[in-house]
Amino acid sequence: MAQSRITIIGTGLIGTSIGLGLAKREGRQYEIIGADRDRSSAKTAKKLGAIDKEVGSLEEAVEGAGLVILATPVMAARQILQDAAKYFAAGVVITDVCSTKADIMRWAQEFLPESVNFIGGHPMAGKEKSGPDAATPDLFKGATWAMTPSPRADERAVGVVLGLIESLGATALYIDPSEHDQYAAAVSHLPLVVSVALFRMVRDSQGWEDASLLAGPGFRDLTRLASGDPTMSRDIMITNREAVLHWITRLQTELTTIKEAIQTGHEPVYDLFRSTQFDRDTFIANPPERRVPEGVAPPSAQDAMGRLFVGGLYDKLKEATDRLSANPPKPDEAKLKRELGIDDRL
Repeated sequence: MAQSRITIIGTGLIGTSIGLGLAKREGRQYEIIGADRDRSSAKTAKKLGAIDKEVGSLEEAVEGAGLVILATPVMAARQILQDAAKYFAAGVVITDVCSTKADIMRWAQEFLPESVNFIGGHPMAGKEKSGPDAATPDLFKGATWAMTPSPRADERAVGVVLGLIESLGATALYIDPSEHDQYAAAVSHLPLVVSVALFRMVRDSQGWEDASLLAGPGFRDLTRLASGDPTMSRDIMITNREAVLHWITRLQTELTTIKEAIQTGHEPVYDLFRSTQFDRDTFIANPPERRVPEGVAPPSAQDAMGRLFVGGLYDKLKEATDRLSANPPKPDEAKLKRELGIDDRL
């Protein structure tokens, strides 16, 4: 198998940003192939320098590739896994950047041959703008990149994706797919719902014409996500329905608490806003530290790409992956419920 070819399927904001980040590395010894069902998007990515060559079929796209990156909405990624399964070479490393992980990990297990290595991924980065024209090579700098290795992925495959993540300036976070989807629903998917709801509420009011004249940075910031790709948003809600619905219920409860405080007035209102201000300022001033498997040292950004297609010394990570393969852990439901505040009576 040729190991000097990276294929990016999907040349929108994320896919093109990955390509730009990989293409700018000095002395790179790999070719970047791009494919998109919207050929104009792939052609734009090539014009921007994110890919070296654009192709028109899945077979052409994955032929000879050592690493394949699925940068599409999650339902499109499902179809690609199913349609391209027969074209993947033995030993190829496949990763994705989809916003939900449990379903795509299951689809990879269902559709891909055992000779293929699948590593789930989700960079917590993006913009409200979509398409290749919005892409930047530093989009992932300082971002958390969730990583959910398949139990049957080997240590070389894990090393490849770690190298990709580190080379783009992001930090890998190892997490169970179900845990990922629960927490992403709270910190990523619910904000999308709130953004859409707020804009629709004001836009559909009789006073929109006057209200819009008063809409300043606060309104624009809070409704920014409503300008995102509707296909991606739809797929998130389809594949993470229960978690999103849970957090909507939690939000409704929180809004009721705020409403009651405002109705009471004076100190309850001040206490609510003051305590929240303190908690958020603490979170911003002291961001949480990354989490990696016990005993595993992540690769340095300096040599990550140098090991991109070389079997690195990830013995402890391989050991952790083997344990996962022998006995795939299920998320601690009791722990999750406590952390998420889920009431069994709901």
